[in-house]
Amino acid sequence: SEAANDANQKGWCDKATAEAQQKREFAADALADLNAKLAKLEALNAKLKEEIGALTDKVAKLQARLGEATGQRTAEKQENSEVVKEALEGVSAVQIAIDLLDTFYKTAANSAAQSNVEEAYAGASAEGTGILGMMQVIKSDFQRTVSDTEQAEKEAERAFQELEHEITK
Repeated sequence: SEAANDANQKGWCDKATAEAQQKREFAADALADLNAKLAKLEALNAKLKEEIGALTDKVAKLQARLGEATGQRTAEKQENSEVVKEALEGVSAVQIAIDLLDTFYKTAANSAAQSNVEEAYAGASAEGTGILGMMQVIKSDFQRTVSDTEQAEKEAERAFQELEHEITK
């Protein structure tokens, strides 16, 4: 009976040892798998940290570029506004001059026609037509400056908006 008990005990020990060894092998395999996954995740973490650093630098550079572009845009807008203001003042001043000269030449022509004196001053009406023509050209130059500057302002604003959108998206 003792031999049978010893045999049962040995069988139980062998079975328990085999199960423990099997569990140890499964645990070792699971640990190896987890270590491999950990190594991959650590490599990915390092790569992502590197990318974050590069992207952070890129964002800083883009923000600096946007700040510079904003400053340039503000100055350009102010300059365009001044050009338009001055050109509009020019149009107004030239129109006043045209009106005065036109009135002067018409009055002088009427005075000469009414006075029957050949030597009466007729306001140099032939030259006056040329002068008025030059004044019209000057006025149209001012008007063209206004329209060209306004168009350039619209295009510059659109280009700035595109740049701002590209940087901030």
